[in-house]
Amino acid sequence: MKKIVILFLLSISLVYAKVHVVVSIAPQKAYVEEIGGDLVDVTLLVPIGANPNFYEPKASQMRAVERADVYFTIGGHFEKAWLPRIKEQNGDMEIIDCSKSIERIDMQFNKKLKRFSSKQRPTKDIHVWTTPKNIEKIGHTIYETLVRFDRKNREIYQKNYDLFAQKAEEIDKEIKTILSDVQEGAKFMVFHPAWGYFANAYKLEQIAIEVEGKEPKLSELEMMIEKAKKLKIKGILTQPEFSQKGARLIAQELGIKVIGISPLNPHWSKNLISLANAIANKK
Repeated sequence: MKKIVILFLLSISLVYAKVHVVVSIAPQKAYVEEIGGDLVDVTLLVPIGANPNFYEPKASQMRAVERADVYFTIGGHFEKAWLPRIKEQNGDMEIIDCSKSIERIDMQFNKKLKRFSSKQRPTKDIHVWTTPKNIEKIGHTIYETLVRFDRKNREIYQKNYDLFAQKAEEIDKEIKTILSDVQEGAKFMVFHPAWGYFANAYKLEQIAIEVEGKEPKLSELEMMIEKAKKLKIKGILTQPEFSQKGARLIAQELGIKVIGISPLNPHWSKNLISLANAIANKK
């Protein structure tokens, strides 16, 4: 009788065993949970509101890494600094770049304000998750990986991914509707150049205040103020993970809005709609 109970309990644990996933940023966590549902257990390494460039995982997070089946990477300074240590923590964990099917573009720094040598190679933009079509591609990689780890639940993952892809397509259409009155090539001002893929997808141009990760100098701020005046910029997009000093100085000088929108917001669909509305000056 005892053997029967043990076998029954083992079978139950196998049926309800979850795929343990680690991700770097909050949007990834949202994608995995939308596609994996109750079948996944997701550990987020960079918490909401933290700057990925400087965050150090806590001991509890590293313990979660030890039991993980897969780590979905996305790129960036955090992973560059911590990936070797994360690999040491769990050599059996599979590491998958969830953005592997996306062609990366160059980071769109303000060319007139560049401080680095022209001989330096362009920096690739890591913010691949800022368009619905790219998000759909990321979701497909997540879907394929979860199925590989948990084939018995393939139909559930397929259903969830189909809904996820449909949602991304609907968001893309909604953004195009919001931006329908915005002139092709229209410029919007940001502090950190995180919206390059969004700008490319909808034929816009972002103008960054930040200069190679640093606050602009006074002379550079003066140049940006003159440029903003000429372009009749209505607002400046900032994100809470970075300094807003330069952006607020420009906004104060011009009497325009500072609009906080973070690419690290886990509510990815609403966030992209908010971004489109801000650019279109509708909200």
